[in-house]
Amino acid sequence: MNEYINGELIENTYLFCVRRISDSEAAKDLAQDILYEAVRALASGREITAFYSWYWKTARNKYADYIRHKRSPDMPIEAAGGIAADVPQPVEKLIAEEDISALNYSLSRLASSYREIMIRFYLREQSVNGIADDLKIPVGTVKRRLFDARKQLKERFDNMNNIGKSAYAPAQADWFWGGSAMQASCLMDSSKIIPQIMVICRSEQKSVNDIADEMGIAPVYLEEILEKMTEEKLLISPAKGKYLSNCCVFPRQGYTEAKLYANKAFHENGFPEKISQKLLALKDKITSLDFYGNNFEYGYLMWLLYSAAGDVFGTLGRERYLEKYKGKYADDGREYQLTVFYILPDENFDGSFFNEMKDTRWSCLFQNFDTADYGHVSFVNGFEAPPFPNDGRRPEDWRIGRDRWVDGNNVSLLFDLAKDPAKKLTEYEEEKAAYFLKNGLLKKEGERLTVQLPIFTHAVREEMFSIIREEMRGLACEYADIIGEGVEKRLMPYVRKDMTSNFLYWDMRMFFQVTGGLFWHGWDKYLALPEDYSRSAAGLELVK
Repeated sequence: MNEYINGELIENTYLFCVRRISDSEAAKDLAQDILYEAVRALASGREITAFYSWYWKTARNKYADYIRHKRSPDMPIEAAGGIAADVPQPVEKLIAEEDISALNYSLSRLASSYREIMIRFYLREQSVNGIADDLKIPVGTVKRRLFDARKQLKERFDNMNNIGKSAYAPAQADWFWGGSAMQASCLMDSSKIIPQIMVICRSEQKSVNDIADEMGIAPVYLEEILEKMTEEKLLISPAKGKYLSNCCVFPRQGYTEAKLYANKAFHENGFPEKISQKLLALKDKITSLDFYGNNFEYGYLMWLLYSAAGDVFGTLGRERYLEKYKGKYADDGREYQLTVFYILPDENFDGSFFNEMKDTRWSCLFQNFDTADYGHVSFVNGFEAPPFPNDGRRPEDWRIGRDRWVDGNNVSLLFDLAKDPAKKLTEYEEEKAAYFLKNGLLKKEGERLTVQLPIFTHAVREEMFSIIREEMRGLACEYADIIGEGVEKRLMPYVRKDMTSNFLYWDMRMFFQVTGGLFWHGWDKYLALPEDYSRSAAGLELVK
């Protein structure tokens, strides 16, 4: 389509005609003839200076021809020299096929509310009043959307080749969760488009057209996705039709540098050894508590103690760090938390950082059950990571690690055997016991079946945490004072103002969580390592 013949000129030409001719159909015919004359002149290669002056002079001449023909209806067609001198063709017929395709492409990129009105007005030839009645919106709204749509259409057409980099090379996006995130996590995993949207909307509000342009796809394919993302609170919509990621989204390089900074501070200041020594010094207090397993080898219990120490250390460190923000920011009470990090296609990520990390993969998982004999109980997997059996899983088998070894059907047997290792088993219980023996949760000692994981009441477990908490307080505060400002300096530039609370209460929390570094330090020094990781209860516990 020629640069001069655009939606605005077409609209103004029609308005020029309809103001002079009361018959709207005749006005359309006259407008088409004026446009036809202009397109034919441009297509011929004719040199036209001051195009718009020439154009409107041509329009007035065409209008004069129309009036003369109307006043002399018997005049021979050839003599009119105007509208009927040639068989009129729709202006689209004179536009190159590739430009028609481009125009259709641009139309597809309009948001749904505009696209619907454009289709009704131009393709179905509905009147403004008819559209307003059908859509149950004011006539003024229809007119305004038509005006906006024409403007957007021109912008889409003019800029159709300026597609964002994401259309050709998407960002690499990763994320992690906390809290009740099942629905949101399933949505994030369901499409490669969704993480891209999170990256695109990370720093400023984006419309569906903005996102579509960046990704090189039509808005019609994004609208339902954006609606679902908003429902699941992955996105927020501060203004109608505008979207922002509802979490902090960091460049992978910057986030990794912040993690390495905190990890180095943790190890270089001797915190892992200090924590280990405090836990060793607590041996008598811990083993004097009333729980099943208080006579286990202490190195075996250290799997649980490291997990507990890392948890309370992180909580106390975060509390210390947040003291300076009291009265300024409060926890926003989200159902779940999310952090996203990305690598843009034109960025290089220095993966050598990972070689400097003194850390282990680690996760703590809980399974809760209601039992007839023991009430509400919890099975705690305090170290869900390799070399224990959870690596190399297929995506559909993502939960087949040790946290699935105990369930509501077999957990009562472990409680029963902890009370009476010589319990006479039914045939059904023998099958369960065989499964536990295979995985190392039971050990056969003559006629006895000895449970191999500690069992706490909630009260005793809390007492153990309380003892550890008091020993960790000074160290945790010291660590917070060392790393707080340094992590902020590295990450705060990427945090939107409205995400400050989320950053302080969730993202910063991750930097006070030192359990992985603690396990890395104590792996071959203070932990009793299993001979066979595939059948070990190290790091597992039951709570009733």
